[in-house]
Amino acid sequence: MNREILAAIVEIQRSGETAALVTLCSTRGSTPRKAGTKMLVYPDGKTIGTIGGGALEHQAIQKALEVIRTKKPVLWERDLADEGMICGGSGTVYIECI
Repeated sequence: MNREILAAIVEIQRSGETAALVTLCSTRGSTPRKAGTKMLVYPDGKTIGTIGGGALEHQAIQKALEVIRTKKPVLWERDLADEGMICGGSGTVYIECI
């Protein structure tokens, strides 16, 4: 895990704040990032890390904000070709509240 993300999670736990951890669980085909990539999303939309950018990341941030509000984790699969991304792969993302 990225040290910056790990340090931020520790600080979130210490302060009692909330955020969402987005993990790219699996990928198929061509994708900008590979499984295991993580991104932290704060309630104000600020992020640390990236899961690859573009439409997938934008939608993952929106899903993460929903997870922060509901406190319910989400397992989410996306075909990047359907999102207009030229790489044409697909990925599964797990989003959990921290």
